[in-house]
Amino acid sequence: MRIGLIQSHGIGDIIIAAPIAQHFIALGHDVHWPVSDRYFPFVKAAFPEIGFISVEADCWGYNSLDHTYNRPLAELQALACDEIFCLYSNMVAEQGITFEHIVDTRLANSLKFDEYKYAVAKVPFAKKWQLQITRDSTREKALFDRLGICRDFVLIHSHGSNFSIEIQPTEEMERDYQIVQLTEITDNPFDWLGVIESASMLYLLDSCFANLVEQLDIGKARTLFLRSGVRSTPVFKNGWEIF
Repeated sequence: MRIGLIQSHGIGDIIIAAPIAQHFIALGHDVHWPVSDRYFPFVKAAFPEIGFISVEADCWGYNSLDHTYNRPLAELQALACDEIFCLYSNMVAEQGITFEHIVDTRLANSLKFDEYKYAVAKVPFAKKWQLQITRDSTREKALFDRLGICRDFVLIHSHGSNFSIEIQPTEEMERDYQIVQLTEITDNPFDWLGVIESASMLYLLDSCFANLVEQLDIGKARTLFLRSGVRSTPVFKNGWEIF
């Protein structure tokens, strides 16, 4: 079978949903997945088994209905996909258009957004924690070296794509550890995996990086800083201190 997934933007959402695609591939199906051209190079490298399709924003913008839904749907229909699953649990009405035909409101009103993705695709939610990534050790080492890390360190991520929070290291922490800020020094989030694994402590905003840590179960002494309400916060179960 040919399976199509609609989730063109939100790298954290794509990381959360990648095991859905991997589940279908393990069953012998082909998976096609239109994603924003901003993400295409690094998600294709990290998940080479998935048939990603690059979708440009054109004049409509990355958050437009055209880029988010219409063009991905057209791409998947052109490929004659046998089943197409739209993984968005929340779509904002645009120009009077409502999305009852796209979003299963019963599930969306009852589940967290990550649970929703698995429910609509009919994939066991436990698969979320079976994420597999093809890593690039050369890029990971290059980033580590570029950061000038020379002793035990704390990694802090306080600025996401649409939210930031002040995370102030204590005097004791600054005395005993090097403080490393997770920033947009690279355009590939997977480059940070080696740094994340090597840190003595992690202070992470709820973001794609926290998703990676959670789903891969990597990193030590994890502290998570929340930014959303219950439905918009993914399930975290792997030993976090939560603020």
